[in-house]
Amino acid sequence: MGRKIVLGLLLAAFSLSCNPGGGWSQDYPTREIELIAGYPPGSTLDHIARLAAKFTEKYAGKPIVVVNKPGGGGSRGFSSLAAAKPDGYTLGILSQSAILQPYLMKGITFNYKKSFQVVCEVANTAEGVYTKKGGPFDIPFTEIIKKAKDKPNTIKAGVGGTWTGSDVVRLILEDATGARFIRIPHPAGGQELIPGALGGHLNFAIGEGAQWAPLYKAGKFSILAISTDKRDPRFSDIPTLKELGYDVSFAVTFWIGAPAGTPEPVIRFLAEAFRKGVAEEGYKEGSDVAFNTPAWAGPADSLKAMDKLDETFQKLIKKYDLKPE
Repeated sequence: MGRKIVLGLLLAAFSLSCNPGGGWSQDYPTREIELIAGYPPGSTLDHIARLAAKFTEKYAGKPIVVVNKPGGGGSRGFSSLAAAKPDGYTLGILSQSAILQPYLMKGITFNYKKSFQVVCEVANTAEGVYTKKGGPFDIPFTEIIKKAKDKPNTIKAGVGGTWTGSDVVRLILEDATGARFIRIPHPAGGQELIPGALGGHLNFAIGEGAQWAPLYKAGKFSILAISTDKRDPRFSDIPTLKELGYDVSFAVTFWIGAPAGTPEPVIRFLAEAFRKGVAEEGYKEGSDVAFNTPAWAGPADSLKAMDKLDETFQKLIKKYDLKPE
């Protein structure tokens, strides 16, 4: 074999080792990174995306630009991420909805195991049960559960878009208590839930703290319970569903995801960049503003958490024979 041929093969091998799948080079990133948020500006998911981008981009070395693609309870954003080129320049915020929606929404083609590579966890938030202060359902939540068991499908429960975090809490709550509510999805999330709850069109709503906390502080809402294991120190007077005797523990988790096939060196680089961003004091302060909790877990642990949720969802789907809507 000639010397030029050997040299060419060696150079090709070196190029492949630095650029597996054509998507990685030691210069990555060389341009801005897009971060897809599948909800509109002002939503909890959008707030987390912008906060994570702001405090991570200096560690990534290039700007991280949030692009809102709302619709379908986040499914439009998830679909856009799944279809993106796996080169490390398109990321997205994933939530539990990305795991559950393919089972229960018609026309969904993404799958969290096949369509995405999880980069890391960046935040979580409690779901709260809220109602108009002084309204007819401003009563202990245990009484509402009793009413919903005695007369099923008579109490109107507002949730975010179909099979979003609040809808999952509603399902888990019904499973744990035997209560049955009239489920009323609101695809725009808090933008629709808040007026519905204030106007009395909903008996109660379930949503993230960013929806109800400001109006709770203003005396407009009563918060009947939150979904996490422990009370939130920011709202130490609000009981957990567990304290009320219901086996419900659920925090909406937000992960950074990339399209399937994104090179592993890119995933590792991004996970480390987001780890440093999440650790910034400004990230914590910004999370407090929207009543979220900073969190970080690497790719392997994040995928394990997703798999555990997938098992839980599959059991509920089978138990109640849930069908795509």
